[in-house]
Amino acid sequence: MQCPVCKNDEQNAMDLRSGAFNEDLKECPTCGTTWSVNHGMMAIVKDPLADSFLEALSSDNICFAAA
Repeated sequence: MQCPVCKNDEQNAMDLRSGAFNEDLKECPTCGTTWSVNHGMMAIVKDPLADSFLEALSSDNICFAAA
């Protein structure tokens, strides 16, 4: 899976668990974007490039990278 912002193929996986809460997050080591994929939909959790032209575009919690 590619980073939704910079399209880098490398990623660090984080598995968060607390009680019934279970979330698998991905973090891009290049740009620092953190995202989650659930039921085929991607949601940006942290967009460190929010003020640049690489900002992720969001609609109903589904995020795609600006081209």
